[in-house]
Amino acid sequence: MRAVTVRWITSEADLHGLEAGWRALELRVPGLLPFQTYDWNVCWWRHFARNAVWIKDNLLIAAVFDQQMLVAVMPLVNTRLGHRDYHLYRNIRPFGADPNLTELRVPLADPAYTEALALVWDQLAERETFGLTEFQMVLPAALTASTLEHTPHLHLLSQRTIPNFIVELGDDWEQFRSGLKRNIKESLRRCYNSLKRDELSHRLEVLRGEQIMAVLPRFYALHGMRASAEDTISHPDYFCVERHRRLIEDMIASGSAQRCCMLVLYVGEQAVAMRLAFAMPDELYLYYSGYDLAYSRYSVMTTLVAETMKWAIEQGYRRVNLSVGEDVSKTRWGPQEVCYQEVQCVPNAGWRIAMARSMNAVRSARRKLRAKRLQNNEILPVA
Repeated sequence: MRAVTVRWITSEADLHGLEAGWRALELRVPGLLPFQTYDWNVCWWRHFARNAVWIKDNLLIAAVFDQQMLVAVMPLVNTRLGHRDYHLYRNIRPFGADPNLTELRVPLADPAYTEALALVWDQLAERETFGLTEFQMVLPAALTASTLEHTPHLHLLSQRTIPNFIVELGDDWEQFRSGLKRNIKESLRRCYNSLKRDELSHRLEVLRGEQIMAVLPRFYALHGMRASAEDTISHPDYFCVERHRRLIEDMIASGSAQRCCMLVLYVGEQAVAMRLAFAMPDELYLYYSGYDLAYSRYSVMTTLVAETMKWAIEQGYRRVNLSVGEDVSKTRWGPQEVCYQEVQCVPNAGWRIAMARSMNAVRSARRKLRAKRLQNNEILPVA
């Protein structure tokens, strides 16, 4: 492993001091995700960091340097349960502990320095002196085993796989379409023919940056309609909460403004389906969406994704990231599956392992309750 040093960033001033190096690092990382960017993490901290009497989130960002060059960033939150400086429990985990707004919480690392991420966890585990500290990592699946192997003083409590689906586009829409499976070809034929049969015109409009602000109310409304649909895969209304809307609006106003896209499908003069996306250097990342249920018989979401892929090919994008979660709306496009692993660890001591298992059982029950309430447009405090 290359010789590197880890600097621990614990103040907002030092976080902002990383901006230039962080933005330069983004340009060196293939497959950059919107959630790895400096802007997303600063916006997330602004809206989701907690500072209450008995629970406090502290910055604990691992900045890895090769001499003076920033080569990896792992944005971590050090959550303490207790009163002020007195605590018996800490939870150290990546930024993004929110109701699925941050879809992938992986660190940002120059490909030549990925092995340095194990050093970060090794240093963190060595700092454990009393009480219970839980550590959560989210890493590409290929790195998880080697990272755990290099940190034997950590005990693995649990892990889960997070699938991410990416479509390779090629240079031509017709060529791409011809290579699709028969079921999605038939779906596309029905989508376009149903509109044509009812003499309805359609068009795609792509808004960038601050242009998006004017259509956000319609997007939130369509997302809410999508959440209320009963004959499809269930999704909560993630933007019924003001704080969640503020995060998105903050991103649109940030240095990543031109990366933010709103893909709008019009039928006639009516915006019937919308999808928020991020224009990353290597791919177009498709984020949350919504559609008018009155147009569901035309399968407008399928049409929107197809029109988006046509546009992406025209713009020179090589890939479309369909985001995380395995369902037929993604897999029918014949995507490549990229897997990440989320692992939960504690220091390798019997009493710490037993205590962590008990706390995880309580948290699991709370997550189920939160999911149920979120489905009903209610939100519990973030755990």
